[in-house]
Amino acid sequence: MIRSKESLLPKFSINRPVTVLMTLLALLVVGYISFTQISVDLMPKGFEVPFLGVWAPYPNSNPQEVEEQVAKPIEEQIQTISGVRRVTSNSSSNGCWIFIQFAQGTDMDLAYAQLRDRMDRVKAELPEDIERIYPQKFSNDDDPIIWAVLVEKEPQEDPFLLIEQQIQKPLERIDGVAKVELYGAEEKSILLHINQDLVKSHKINLYEVIQKLRQDNFSISSGFVKEGGRKIFIRSFAKFKTLEEIKNLPIRGSNLRLKDIAEVKYDVPETRERVAVEGKNAISIAIMKESAANTVELSKKVFAKFENEFKKDPKLSGFEIEVLFNQGALIESSVDTLQRTAMWGGVFAFFVLYFFLRRFRMTMIVVLAIPLSILITLTVLYFIGWSLNVITMMGLMISIGMVVDNSIVVLESIYSKKADGEEGSKAALKGASEVALAVTLATLTTVVVFLPLILMNDNVIFKFFMLRIGLPVMVALIASLFVAMVFIPLAATKIVRKRKVQEPKSISVSNNFYQKGLAWAISHRMAMLVILALAMWSMQFASSHAKKTADQQGNINDFRLIFDMPNNYTLENAARIFQIVEDTVRAKDNVYGIKTILARHSNSWGTLRVFLKEGEKKDWYEIAYENTLKALGMLPEGLMTRDEVVEDVKKRLPNFPGVEIRTSWHQQGSGDDASLAITLYGDDTNTLADLAKEVERRLGGIEEIISLETDREKGNDEIHLEINREQAKKYGISPTEISGTVQYALRGFPLPKYQTEEKEIDVQIQLREQDRQNLSQLKNLTFFTESGKEIPLSAIAKFTVRKGLGEIKRENGKTFLAIKAFTTQDDMGMLYQKVDRVMKGFEMPYGYTWSKGENFAMLSENNDSMGFAMILSITFVFLLMGFLFESFVLPLSVIIAIPFSFLGAYWIMYLTGTAIDLMSQIGFVILVGIVVNNAIVLVDLINRLRNEGYNRYDAIMEAGKQRFRPILMTAFTTIGGLIPMAVGNASMIGLPYAPMGRTIIGGLLTSTLLSLIAVPWAYTLFDDMREYFKKLTALYIYKAKTEAPELVQAD
Repeated sequence: MIRSKESLLPKFSINRPVTVLMTLLALLVVGYISFTQISVDLMPKGFEVPFLGVWAPYPNSNPQEVEEQVAKPIEEQIQTISGVRRVTSNSSSNGCWIFIQFAQGTDMDLAYAQLRDRMDRVKAELPEDIERIYPQKFSNDDDPIIWAVLVEKEPQEDPFLLIEQQIQKPLERIDGVAKVELYGAEEKSILLHINQDLVKSHKINLYEVIQKLRQDNFSISSGFVKEGGRKIFIRSFAKFKTLEEIKNLPIRGSNLRLKDIAEVKYDVPETRERVAVEGKNAISIAIMKESAANTVELSKKVFAKFENEFKKDPKLSGFEIEVLFNQGALIESSVDTLQRTAMWGGVFAFFVLYFFLRRFRMTMIVVLAIPLSILITLTVLYFIGWSLNVITMMGLMISIGMVVDNSIVVLESIYSKKADGEEGSKAALKGASEVALAVTLATLTTVVVFLPLILMNDNVIFKFFMLRIGLPVMVALIASLFVAMVFIPLAATKIVRKRKVQEPKSISVSNNFYQKGLAWAISHRMAMLVILALAMWSMQFASSHAKKTADQQGNINDFRLIFDMPNNYTLENAARIFQIVEDTVRAKDNVYGIKTILARHSNSWGTLRVFLKEGEKKDWYEIAYENTLKALGMLPEGLMTRDEVVEDVKKRLPNFPGVEIRTSWHQQGSGDDASLAITLYGDDTNTLADLAKEVERRLGGIEEIISLETDREKGNDEIHLEINREQAKKYGISPTEISGTVQYALRGFPLPKYQTEEKEIDVQIQLREQDRQNLSQLKNLTFFTESGKEIPLSAIAKFTVRKGLGEIKRENGKTFLAIKAFTTQDDMGMLYQKVDRVMKGFEMPYGYTWSKGENFAMLSENNDSMGFAMILSITFVFLLMGFLFESFVLPLSVIIAIPFSFLGAYWIMYLTGTAIDLMSQIGFVILVGIVVNNAIVLVDLINRLRNEGYNRYDAIMEAGKQRFRPILMTAFTTIGGLIPMAVGNASMIGLPYAPMGRTIIGGLLTSTLLSLIAVPWAYTLFDDMREYFKKLTALYIYKAKTEAPELVQAD
């Protein structure tokens, strides 16, 4: 192995001390400026989610009608957009949601522009009463930075106008605010409520009234004319100018006016959605920011506006105002968490190092690598335009315990040279140079494990976030290598003295015990093989029994109850259900610690969001102490944790016929009980419904599933109106007039807007409420022939009652039906195994298929992605070690440290009951790069000693003796830095990092303890294998030469 005697960086450090010190001061100054100037956000910027959405509202319809008239035409247009990968639609009685997934690398701005264009095109194909289609682009900036509520102390005359003028518009004028949305307040409209009795008495068709109103209030483009070389566009319009003009609109002749057959008023339309706080009517306000705005600073401005102006405004005295969510405050809390974590990581590193080194100066030299490396990393992040957010902070937290490793190895090598009598600068240069290549490649092995995670192409979301975690780690480790090679040698020459310090007795005893164990392992290689095989066999038990999940359950201090109610419920029915559930939750306020309960619901769906009181901010040791007392049954009764509250609420929720209530932590559904679904695909919805019954029967045998739900169950009883064309034709009434009249009467119809000087006002026409309450009134809906004869609807149409579907879902043009399973089972891997068993042998008709839903696909995708990343990471590490050792065989003795790390990781997850989720899987990949570092340094020293003349056995024993203390130091400083991350339910703004911390700690413990013996043991095996192949090759060459026929020279 070729090795330079003097490494460039240590030599430069020792020869140019002033330059090095100036560089250090420059890095400190620039790093501090970067830390104070770097923007702070909740989530990283620059991520384009490869999804777009479309919402087409079509209220008071049915799913079949929405599917045929709305979903299919929109889907056809969407398929013409470039880059579309999957189109999923959900048609319900209120309209159609369509989600579009695009291929990786699609320009989402262009895709959004194309989507808007296609929606403009399809508008002409949709029912005319669909006034607007809403394309949606998903972004982190769509999440509110402030969520507030205004609770009515007493009924308000026009709450929407008041809040619009006093709150919404002032907030929108703040620089950085993108939009302000109001929920629970309806804007007043002009309402035309037709009196059926008066229409009948005047023998007027309702359809005729609607057409008259549409014809007398319009504004349309009418082409253009050319005048004087200019093109002048023409617009024709006939607009109502006053409310009185609408009331006096002639309906038939000059005597009958609109006011004679209808009530015309400017009022709040019929309420379809209710917002309430503590049972009182409320209005919620969501404030969104512009993408370039600083979240923390903008949140402070908006919050101050609420506290200093709105709460003191006499015009708003009829409301109680409260801010429920402040994203800026959460970010500041997260930054504080990072700082305290860094501090405790540094404290642990200091005490671990001091325990081993017993020299204050040496300890301080190594510990200073932490702030230096972190400041260098922050400088890089600042200059590449990144923000400090929950993802990048996680990368920094992982780095804290790792950045001292290189400094430990370098300083320990320098110290050993000084202890052997070398002069200061020579000892520093020689000690740093000896380990330079080893620590460089050890650092690179940790860096390269992130490359597969970042370069993977199949999961763009995963790739984006892994880059935000991985880059800070990579930069911090490279910075720590720079610190170790440049600053440590200089500091060692000036600070570290020759005098030898007595090694702690516990370390000496442990080292002696280790030497005996190592000697035994090398002498009894087969027995050692059996011991290691048994240890790895135990990993199979731990890995198969550890929980597995695709959910990421964080610690944001609130939770949601999601309600699905029958569509035939009224708003009052729903409000009664919500009040009962709210009272049930409130009954244990003394142990739940409820801050506020916010309800938002329509007649058929809704959410009850429970905000819990913020507990006292606790450090890791306080959490560890409480968890210990709780495990021993010694913790006094206090407020429950959020997770405990959720579990208790689940048990206490009352049952209501036809009503499904489930819990969810996040708006996107993470943490939802309905975490398992079987999806059936086919063409006919009735066939799918029949197959769903068999699936329900099979799933019902799984004890962990507490309830099942299908889309069929959520459907309404529908009245199918079948028009008798012949009979209608006989009376001169067209089917279009019949269906239009029913639609206008029951659903209502939006007319062209009424224009005032300030704004446009919606105009809505409908039968008055008392004329559209039952089936009898519908059957008696009257039509008049040209002769004036009265024809009831029942004479020209047949009425049948059928069970309809609650929703019709389609994926890429194919209908599917989902059977949702509600479960409290955390181990989704085990649950899916049981699903496979009960679904075995399930036969489906030709053209019909089934799958295990999106959560299973996510779990499988995570496992496949992480497995692929793991293989690539190990491959990269192997290639790097081949470069170091100039051997194909010896790297295998280092690779053996990796499975031993998995042993500890699986066991710690199993013993602590921690589910293996995406964050813990990332921890497994990081382990690949960490655990080989000590093995590389150990094998490198073995090879170096052998090159100096030691035999193999003596080289192994001497290398083990010399590297025992540095290996323990690097392992335990890394573990110490991770303890604050791993203790309790550690997470940051809802993103859990405790599973990752526990994975790395468990893997480091077992890998360190076992690898100290297993790596030298494996080294002897692979070294023998290498020697055997050398001899075999030499023998083959020798035989080839001796057996080759001699060439006979011609005369």
